Amino acid sequence: MNDITAFFAFLKYCLGSKEDMSRVIAGMNWHELYSFASKQALLGLCFEGIERLGEEYPEELKQNPIGRELLMTWMGKAQQIRRQNMKVNAVAGKLFAMLRVDGMRCCILKGQGNALMYPNPYSRTPGDIDVWIDTSRERIMEYAQKKFELEDDIRLQHLETSLDGVPVELHFFPCSMNNPIYHARLQKWFRRNADLQCSHIVRLPDEAGDIAIPTAAFNVIYQLTHLYHHFFDEGIGMRQIIDYFLVVNDFSKNVFLNNDLSNYPVNFSNHPVPLSKEGSTFSPSPSSMVFTPPSVPPFPGDRNLRSGDVTAPSRCSEPLRSKDGGPSKVSPDCAGWDRLDAIGASKPSPNCAGWDRLAIEGDNSAGSTTVVTFSASTALVVVQRELKHLGLWKFAGAVMYVLHETMGLPEEKMIAPMDEKRGKLLLAEILNGGNFGRHFTKYGHFTQQGMAKKYFLKIWRNMHFVRYFPAEALSEPIFRTWHFFWRLKHRR
Repeated sequence: MNDITAFFAFLKYCLGSKEDMSRVIAGMNWHELYSFASKQALLGLCFEGIERLGEEYPEELKQNPIGRELLMTWMGKAQQIRRQNMKVNAVAGKLFAMLRVDGMRCCILKGQGNALMYPNPYSRTPGDIDVWIDTSRERIMEYAQKKFELEDDIRLQHLETSLDGVPVELHFFPCSMNNPIYHARLQKWFRRNADLQCSHIVRLPDEAGDIAIPTAAFNVIYQLTHLYHHFFDEGIGMRQIIDYFLVVNDFSKNVFLNNDLSNYPVNFSNHPVPLSKEGSTFSPSPSSMVFTPPSVPPFPGDRNLRSGDVTAPSRCSEPLRSKDGGPSKVSPDCAGWDRLDAIGASKPSPNCAGWDRLAIEGDNSAGSTTVVTFSASTALVVVQRELKHLGLWKFAGAVMYVLHETMGLPEEKMIAPMDEKRGKLLLAEILNGGNFGRHFTKYGHFTQQGMAKKYFLKIWRNMHFVRYFPAEALSEPIFRTWHFFWRLKHRR
């Protein structure tokens, strides 16, 4: 077993894999693992795995021990990551509450929402807080100027500021694409699906507050778009890949839960199989319960519960809605169909990212039977259609290959068939560049260069990808040049 294979096996173990680790421990170079984890921003997650090894494989560790100095250094990094997460959680809860009180409907993207899917939410290395505010650019600008100290540079998709020392990005929209046609389609998809994302409330660990995060149905497309954007910008690392692995798992759990999908056409050698509720990626403690804040009326079928002592995060199985912060009814074109149950909808929309969980109870008419069959059998088909419409199909295949090779994602959970050729290219870039491409040694160390040199080195790098992803690769220098002058024009 070579080093990189051992690293991938260890990462799977860190996320809860039950595979035997005896051979991995025997051949592990712990200093190399630390360097890999540091480069990929995975030190916290890997330390969780080391602690678990100490409990489950004490004898094997005696044969190949981790040096005391390395272990203490690693422990210190893990504690630092934990403290950072606690601070970011507190600020995220505060920011969401402030925006909601001020009538700004919003949701927290990626970051702390993704951390809730980890075995230990405090083990994920945090970054800034990305909040998508569902209103006009003009209103966001006016509000931000009153409430925050803004930096001079305004980008097309967000404003940059900070709150209590934590960097914050106020998003006009979640993500962009280089190709103008696919960018326009993506923004239309965001607008169509914004409604439910701002109503999907979860509780952060240790009473840090409540935030809205996107549903699994939205994330499986949005976060793939985010990976695609950063792949051409500076690069992506294993932290982002693990995030997306957990998103895909969460999506498959919600979409295929108790659904018989064995007869609908997909382009895989293996068809999706039903997943049991016990296969959940995230398992809150028994003490953590879904609750509805006093100002938020319960969603149909929801229970208004409070927990006296919640130490683990809870994730709502259904969105919570408020009179001023959420829609009064479910939009027929909303990304959140993975969370909807028994809402009394007469017909699921094929454009709605919520149709995978729509069900109509108490009506045995032929129409209802047709609807339930539709919702169970077309979830993945519609996702695949959206991926093709948004220009993400080839990249999705590459990511599925990477998830399969690194994290062991089975084919029945994939949202697209694996693309080995593009996947090998993507994996090589991930391993070489590390977290957001900060460790690239090729392409003239382009992420470490000045603005002018970096501009041309990025073009040179992206030209390597024209044969694999032509639409985005050819559009990238055009979009970047246009965006540079757009930022100069709108500079404060």
